[in-house]
Amino acid sequence: MKNSNLRGVGTVFRYTVQQHYKNTSVKVFLLILFVLAVASLPAIAFASGGKSEVTETKITQLYLRNECGFPLDEKDVHSDKIYAQVKIKPTEQDDKALAKTLDEEKTAAAAVITLNNEKMQFHIKTTYGQDGEITSSDAAALNGVLEEALHKALLRSLSVTEAQEATVRSTAVSQVSKISDFLRGAEEVGTDTHVFANMFYCYLIIMLTSLSMGYIFQLCMEEKVSKLVESLLVSVTPLALLTGKILAVTVFIFGGAAVIAVGFVISYFAAQQFFSLDTIRAVLEKMLSFKLSALHISAGTILLLLVCVLLAYAMCASLSGIVGSCCSKTEDTQQASLVVVMFIMIGYMAGALAPMFESDGVNLFCSLFPLTSIFSAFPNFVCGKIGLPVFLLALLLQAAAVVLLARTAGKVYQMMLLYRGNVPKPKQLFAMLKEQRAAAKAAAGKEDTHGAE
Repeated sequence: MKNSNLRGVGTVFRYTVQQHYKNTSVKVFLLILFVLAVASLPAIAFASGGKSEVTETKITQLYLRNECGFPLDEKDVHSDKIYAQVKIKPTEQDDKALAKTLDEEKTAAAAVITLNNEKMQFHIKTTYGQDGEITSSDAAALNGVLEEALHKALLRSLSVTEAQEATVRSTAVSQVSKISDFLRGAEEVGTDTHVFANMFYCYLIIMLTSLSMGYIFQLCMEEKVSKLVESLLVSVTPLALLTGKILAVTVFIFGGAAVIAVGFVISYFAAQQFFSLDTIRAVLEKMLSFKLSALHISAGTILLLLVCVLLAYAMCASLSGIVGSCCSKTEDTQQASLVVVMFIMIGYMAGALAPMFESDGVNLFCSLFPLTSIFSAFPNFVCGKIGLPVFLLALLLQAAAVVLLARTAGKVYQMMLLYRGNVPKPKQLFAMLKEQRAAAKAAAGKEDTHGAE
């Protein structure tokens, strides 16, 4: 590809980006995305009952009414440095008397521990005065300390040693795999985790490709609709025009993703200042039945993720460029977009359903076939379903497909730039490309003949 064919790429790129970000609605939309990202984790923490982290306490006195039959050791409560100075006073006062005491003493709290013998369930209720200095987060943190103290009291009543307690609290790591994988020491995740990883990644790719399709279709038709093609071709080549527009769309999409990512980073640190993120993790794990630690993720894996996302985007953007170049008016996009939509949906369905077959052959095919590879290769790799050599081969095949589609997109755009008819069918488009290639060879042959003379 000659450099002269890309003459004007920078000019088209800068102009398209400037025009896009001059639009007020674009700025408002990005601002809304940023605000939603910043508010996301604090909102989840608040909705899931997350409490702000307590570093010091206003509680100076704790009235303890223990009705469960297992005596608490004050040392267990005072072992928490935040509540080391809290005075614990056993009491037999009823609820009304405790309420009156708490209203009078602004820095006092009360805890009532009971045991439901029918359900074999303990209840620890910590309360504080309505107009006192104690906050809900402070009382909740103390309630957690009392819960741990009660647990130790139960272990002591059973004469459980610290070593035995550590054994009881230990967790098991589960793995289900074929005997062949077990014998070679392969670290595969379970089907549930594999399905979730594939679905999450497929959703990411489908959103990315859908956005690129809409943008590129619109930009490919701009000059056709406005009748400015003839004047633009004086200073810019057709290939440069398409390349500049696709690069601009890349900035639109990944710039928006960067805004959201920055918002999530700010949201994470903001949530840490005011909420305990352990609650969020517990809620998400319960909802998803999935643990991130099960995946084979490292700094290198994140870099590979970026490469995979860029290849998926480049493949869909090139295909969108081919299809968008065939559109002469807005009405054509509905018919033409079916090609890209079918491409996306076939890859998505294959990537989403393949893990359910639990077949090495299916995983291998979906990872290597370029149409499904952009949806399946990366999640299959991080889930241990394919090895590094297969994954690298998948990336090479994807890159080759991108190069082929990009070159085809440039030829189609150049050929269809002055086209004003209906959207050509695939067979007709291939015939037109064949004719263009033959004409180009004939022109090249004439130039060689004249040069020889």
